[in-house]
Amino acid sequence: MRWVLQHGRIAGLGTDTVPGARVLCVPLRSGSSVLGVLALAPRSQSTSSHRERSVLDAFVQQGALALERARLSEEAKAAVLKARTEEMRSSLLSAVSHDLRTPLAAITGAASALRDPGGGLDADQRADLVITIGEEAERLERLVANLLDMTRLESGALVVKRDWVPLEEIVGAAATRLEAKLRGRTVSVSLPLDLPLLSVDPVLLEQVFVNLLENAVRHTPPGSPIDVAARRDDEAVVVEVSDRGPGIPSGDEERVFEKFYRGPAAPGGGVGLGLAICRGIAEAHGGTLKAEARPGGGSTFRLRLPLEKGAPVVPSDGEIEARTETPG
Repeated sequence: MRWVLQHGRIAGLGTDTVPGARVLCVPLRSGSSVLGVLALAPRSQSTSSHRERSVLDAFVQQGALALERARLSEEAKAAVLKARTEEMRSSLLSAVSHDLRTPLAAITGAASALRDPGGGLDADQRADLVITIGEEAERLERLVANLLDMTRLESGALVVKRDWVPLEEIVGAAATRLEAKLRGRTVSVSLPLDLPLLSVDPVLLEQVFVNLLENAVRHTPPGSPIDVAARRDDEAVVVEVSDRGPGIPSGDEERVFEKFYRGPAAPGGGVGLGLAICRGIAEAHGGTLKAEARPGGGSTFRLRLPLEKGAPVVPSDGEIEARTETPG
């Protein structure tokens, strides 16, 4: 059989090559390539008739064609995978390099101005430059955090460290982290006070709300309001983050959660990982995250998290209604 594979010629029973063999080995060819070997062990050692040989030849040809199609299919899949991998790598390098250069340039420029003794900066100008350095450093930190989170999600190394946490605490922490970005906007928060505590990883869930709020800021005009509302739905809690931006293009409701996806009207900044990370964290908690157009204009991202049985409830009346207005 190895000889047939190497030489591409028939051998074995009834041939001039190893005629005493009990099997007939026929090469399965495609052009000049040998794709495999068909080994036949006939019941009778007698010479095959012309009709039997014709049937055998047709069978061999069909087998060779099947192998060729399988080979071409595998090559096509490999080519598509390679192209997608290369495209993702290029997208990542392009986005990351851009998003790294922008804050680094701002930090470098501000630091140079502060170091220049002859710059003639007054105290307020120097304070503004210090604030710029801090804000751009935080932007870099978020970029690196998103890259690390996505790496952990894809490798299965993300560990969910659950604890009993009130939802308002997580939402409040996320809003505090984005205080500078939310400046000049009204963020309305409506949370029922009788919501049970959530059994979640507070650090990961806070990152979900940071990404969702930051996404709303990025895709809406300055000063545009953002609404956060929660409700209990059977054995789950549903939290919606809504904005009044241009909305999600029809048909892109799922695509927005793909890695490196950026809509046709996406502004500068962002690698396109934030929403993918949000969905990954939601699913790691056994929940879901979906996007849809908001009636009247804008987008709504709906996070659904399962409630644990026996979840503690902090007794209260009414619901939390908070409106945060950060001066511009």
